[in-house]
Amino acid sequence: MAGPISSLAYAAVTFSMLSYNIHGISWLFAKDNPQDRSITVGWLANRYDVVLLQEAFEYHDEIGKQMTGVEAVRGNRMRGDPRLVLTKLMLLPFEIFVPDFSFPYGSGLSAFVSKNTASVVDTVRHPFDDCSGWFDRSYDCWATKGVLLLRLRFENGAEIDVYNTHLDAGQSASAMKVREDQLAELIELIGRESAGRAVIVAGDFNTALDRMENVEAMRVFKQGTGLVDAGAGPDLPQWPRRDFIFARDGDTVSVKLTASGEALEFVNRGRALSDHPAAYARFEVSVK
Repeated sequence: MAGPISSLAYAAVTFSMLSYNIHGISWLFAKDNPQDRSITVGWLANRYDVVLLQEAFEYHDEIGKQMTGVEAVRGNRMRGDPRLVLTKLMLLPFEIFVPDFSFPYGSGLSAFVSKNTASVVDTVRHPFDDCSGWFDRSYDCWATKGVLLLRLRFENGAEIDVYNTHLDAGQSASAMKVREDQLAELIELIGRESAGRAVIVAGDFNTALDRMENVEAMRVFKQGTGLVDAGAGPDLPQWPRRDFIFARDGDTVSVKLTASGEALEFVNRGRALSDHPAAYARFEVSVK
């Protein structure tokens, strides 16, 4: 005769999530001291259970050193574009002698998951097919942006597929077309990997909702995935909203939003640690 089922299988689990573009490019481009900023980001991020970072190009390891009891995962590497490979080879001597310089970049996506909260049971790294901008002000093609999927299992047995992403920037017609294509790739990836599953998607969408084209693109994305905006928008007026957290239930797992907003501890006396706001959300996950 089977024994009683543990109450943990039915208990709801609460966890907090941070999504933050930390502007972690080399100090040669950043024109400040991103290493110091990254150390502070890692120290502050310890209070969150699931941390999703964008543009952690040079400082994934530095941030991980500031965090305790986490599993760290990086996104996809640089694509094999001949222009990127040639540039990489030409700049290799600088990588050896110049600290924090590994240009051109991969996705710059990083994730840190508290081992006390959930275990990472699977990962998928997906580079986007296209990019916009080699020499315009966005320079997006010098990084291989993409998607990092983590399948998390909580102590009550519930699983959530967590997606971290960073879309191309720019407001030109070509940049907006590339973003639409990247959103279509994300819709397809979620449909393939997470059919019927609970999902959270977070990241820098570079899609400010002050243009109807962007509003329509996000409407199509939400409709195509069944995701709901968690409302993790900026509280301070200086930020345009381009960073989002979305969530949906699965067939057997419930994901309930309990709080969201801007993580204001990353702004001190009017000075922010990045050029993006830090978005946070708290969820309660349970097995239906």
